[in-house]
Amino acid sequence: MKSSALIYCLCFYLILAGSAIAQIAQPERFELEVGNDVGFVVAPAAESGIFLFREIENTYSSTDNLWEVYLLDTTLNITWRREYFINPNFINISHLFIDGKLHLLFSSKKQGDRSLSLVSFSAISGEVSNYSIRNFIPFAFFDFKMINNTVIIGGYFNYRPLVVLYNLEEQIPRVLPGFFNDRAQLIEMKVNDNNTFDIILSGPSEEKNTTLFINTFDKFGNLLKKISLDSDRSKSLLFGRAETLENQNQLVAGVYGRRRSEYSRGVFVANVNPYGEQKIKYYNYAELENFFNYMKARREKRVISRIERKKIKNKKIKFNYRLLVHELISHEDQYILLGEAFYPKYKTITGNGGLFSSGWALNRGLHNSSIVFDGYRYTHAIILGFDKQGNLLWDNSFEINDVVSFELEQFVHVNASGDRVDLLYVFEDAIRSKTIKGSQVLEGKEENKVRLKYDSDKIEDKNTKISGLNKWYGDVFLTYGTQTIQNLRTEGVGLSRKVFFVNKVLFE
Repeated sequence: MKSSALIYCLCFYLILAGSAIAQIAQPERFELEVGNDVGFVVAPAAESGIFLFREIENTYSSTDNLWEVYLLDTTLNITWRREYFINPNFINISHLFIDGKLHLLFSSKKQGDRSLSLVSFSAISGEVSNYSIRNFIPFAFFDFKMINNTVIIGGYFNYRPLVVLYNLEEQIPRVLPGFFNDRAQLIEMKVNDNNTFDIILSGPSEEKNTTLFINTFDKFGNLLKKISLDSDRSKSLLFGRAETLENQNQLVAGVYGRRRSEYSRGVFVANVNPYGEQKIKYYNYAELENFFNYMKARREKRVISRIERKKIKNKKIKFNYRLLVHELISHEDQYILLGEAFYPKYKTITGNGGLFSSGWALNRGLHNSSIVFDGYRYTHAIILGFDKQGNLLWDNSFEINDVVSFELEQFVHVNASGDRVDLLYVFEDAIRSKTIKGSQVLEGKEENKVRLKYDSDKIEDKNTKISGLNKWYGDVFLTYGTQTIQNLRTEGVGLSRKVFFVNKVLFE
């Protein structure tokens, strides 16, 4: 009896310990009352803190636009605040934190003027530097990166990819070779640890199916290598991310689909050596152990039964999904791929068309209906672990079927710590999380409300607008947005306040 009781207690203890593996904590919160002002853009700056910036009303005599920039430390206290004037003909198009500085990229909106401006803020001192970037090409902006004192700017000119290198000291723009003649799409611009950078594109191969091209340059813009992935003739490689291995091989992982199709059917992983020799492995969604876990139990059972019946007949069942591939993360001796499945949603709007309605002839003047886009509905995130050879080690998933967005963006984020992987996203006023270990689920889907500042704070429905969730540093995340809060009890606090907030989020 005693031994049985001991075993029971040990099991109970292990269950409690396991349940504590992924408890969400929000130890710090920053608030700034904003009234009707616009909220901030948030730029995590690793252990330097967090940058907040926005354009504000200019109450000075200058005709320039006024911007304010805050730096918060890792305890969410204000380190410094700066105001900076920007030419009113320039608008902010992107930002980047690297090497201890926040870089804000501005583009001229004046007709005929294609110049750019880079404004940089030092995290340590708040010192500001301003660089004018001469540009004569009218291109649509895609992204920018920095390597040492050089800016890499990607975009499209006449529907073709264009990448410009601009050295801030020499102030001479250079158009990189190997892009302009290709009708391709920019997928990723990635700076490597060895002072090189990759430009990854998606475009037609010689066999006319879609594949990925990886162009590697040194910091001066010299082309070091150009590699195309050689997919099967029946497949198209639609999207991917790349990581450089210790031996200068590259691991490229993403999604593939049927030839000339925009839908994906599975995941591919390619190991490519510096000479372009490669080996690609494909994993159909039906082969994954946990891909369909987001479904309700009865539907998942029916799908798995269909897969098993096909296997008995030596046939493969094919599933088509739209999947965003977000990250390829190097962690210990494996690589973790994260993606999110979604589909576009539409709704029908019906109204009284009347005599002059466009639908009058069809509906006899009684009603007019039209189908309109109603956002992207996310179904689930998939997460897969691979070794350096591209062998699948495990797969898992995270249901996110409560998310609808009018823009395609990343919701689920990953924190890998030892053999544990935490998945989390924020929607409306709550943080949803799940903890896994390979294909196992250590902690099912949990929900934690975004913590308020005071115990007596209350928010009414739809008075929280979450702007985002970002990885910050180490195992720490941050979530931020605006809230209208009521407080009837706390002394010295207004009855109602509208605030911009940042919450520190971590796993205890």
